[in-house]
Parts: sequence; C-alpha cells; structure tokens
Amino acid sequence: MTILSVYDKAVQLQNRARQIAAGAVGEKEATRVLSRTKELRAALAELRNQVELSHALAGLGAAAKPDLAGIDSARTAFDRKARNGLPSDTVFNTARRKVQEFTDRLKGDNSEAWSSWATARIAGLPLARIPMLSADEREAARGREKELRQAAAAKSLSKAGITLFTGTYAILAEALHDKSDPPKELLDLLDRLEKRPSPTLRDITDADIALLRQFDMDLHITLQRTGA
Repeated sequence: MTILSVYDKAVQLQNRARQIAAGAVGEKEATRVLSRTKELRAALAELRNQVELSHALAGLGAAAKPDLAGIDSARTAFDRKARNGLPSDTVFNTARRKVQEFTDRLKGDNSEAWSSWATARIAGLPLARIPMLSADEREAARGREKELRQAAAAKSLSKAGITLFTGTYAILAEALHDKSDPPKELLDLLDRLEKRPSPTLRDITDADIALLRQFDMDLHITLQRTGA
C-alpha cells in the first residue's frame, strides 16, 4: 500500500460522486461527497509532501525512510467502508483525522532530523578560515554562512530549502577547503574578546587592533561605554 493508492481511492470516489450527480440519486448527496473528497485529497497532498521530504532526508543520511504502516491501515479501513456505497461524513472525517495525525507526526520527525543534520554539517565546516579569504570572498562566505544557519533553523522545511542548503554548503566548503587556518594570535585575540566580562579598550593594544583590521575582523567588533 502506498500514499498514492489512498489518493487514487479519493479520486475514484470523486468520479463516482460526479456520476451520481448526473444520475437520479440526488445532487445533495453527490455534492456532500465531492466536498468531503476534496478535503481528504488536500490532507493527502500535505501528507505526500511530508513523505517526499522524509525520503529526501533519508537520501542525505539525515533520517530513516518513513514507516507508512499506519496510513496503510487507515487506507484499508477507508476502502472497506467505501465498498458498498458512498462513505458517510463520519468515515471521511475519521480518515482525514488519521491522515492529519500521521502528517503532523512525520512533519515533527522531519523537522527534528533536519535541524540535527544541518546543524552538524555547519559545525563541521572550517569557518575559522573565513578571515583567510580575500575581502570579496570573506563577504560572500559570511553571507553563505548566514544562509546556512537560517536554513538549519527554518520552521517550515521544503525540498527547495534542502536543495538550497546543500548547494550553498558545497560552495562554502569548496571555498574553505584549501585555505589555511588563521594565525593562532588572531584566534587567541578573538577568544579573549568573547570572554565575559569583556576586556576594556585599555586591555587592547595597537597591535591587537592592527591584527583585527588585517583580517577585516574590526567590522565585527563593537565598543560600548560603561559607567558614568
């Protein structure tokens, strides 16, 4: 059983309802089934999107392939109740609720898997090498780093978002691949600046400032007056 087989069943019911509407069974009943079928198809389309996302994540090694046993059981129950005529609203509502529950669960699993995987990928990049790039390359690299972090934290995951992340990641990884690590004195200085309480201007030497400017790191250092 597949998601497509559930979707096909909904299409079949919709076609039957149209036939009934053209016959003598009554337009009201046909209209009801057409409306319920439309709602079920919309729910199934959302579920199918999450299944496709799950498969995409599995292809990246970020998640396992989804277990569709639950939705297959729901499809079987719906099919059984729809064999001897048009299903009641209760049957439609039960099917739609089960589809929505499965969709929500899969959506949560996809989001968690994506966040963990994407965050780990960013952490594996040698971002400390960005200061070793040329000025234009540094600006582009920092822009790509920002894009990656935003994509990793995105609340709404999409196949386009996954493709954008993997493409941006590949470009940034390639840009940093053959670059050397920044000098230890720069890393030590940055580490010192990030400590709390922050050092005062008196603690920073002219040589420290020159080192920051050499790698354009002065663009990312702010000063704040304390006290009176």
